[in-house]
Amino acid sequence: MIRVYVALLVFFVPLALVPGRSFGQIGQTSAPTACGIITGDDAQKFVGGPLDVKEQASVPINNAPGAYNSVCTYIARGTDVDKALTAPRLLDVTLHFLDSAENMALIYENSVITYTHLANTPDPRFKNPSINYLGGFGDKAFVFEAITDPASGYKSALIVFYKGRIGGSIAAWKKPESAVDTSKAVLKFILSRLP
Repeated sequence: MIRVYVALLVFFVPLALVPGRSFGQIGQTSAPTACGIITGDDAQKFVGGPLDVKEQASVPINNAPGAYNSVCTYIARGTDVDKALTAPRLLDVTLHFLDSAENMALIYENSVITYTHLANTPDPRFKNPSINYLGGFGDKAFVFEAITDPASGYKSALIVFYKGRIGGSIAAWKKPESAVDTSKAVLKFILSRLP
């Protein structure tokens, strides 16, 4: 599946670098999922509605019993997910439920390196990119911001975080409101509901 936020792809690269880990096939689980933690009604409170939803509830990570990824994307109704960066409303959540806090910390630190490189390397997808650490959101968090919609000049935001063995990323906006403020509010909500 093509990810909504192009930069999210680089978050998955460090996950593959954890020794002995690889992505499996989509599986069913009664464990927490991204769309279960932030429902459609919750999403509409943050970014308005109506919204369409795309979900990968549980994608097991091979060689890590009980570890999985969960993706939930709410997007303005009728908007093609491949054009999410120009959507007027979006709430995209990727959660990684790993087997240990140490592995999640490693994934997070690799993401910091990847996004710092992205912020410091010219890329036509991102205008004026920046990366900043955020305090008070789990164990660690940072926000990656960039103008991703050249027509409007709107600055999108992606927050990458972890708390114990759970981590992930959030991109949320309701144009023209601040994507950083909206994403922070969503992350605060998600952190309050994590096991």
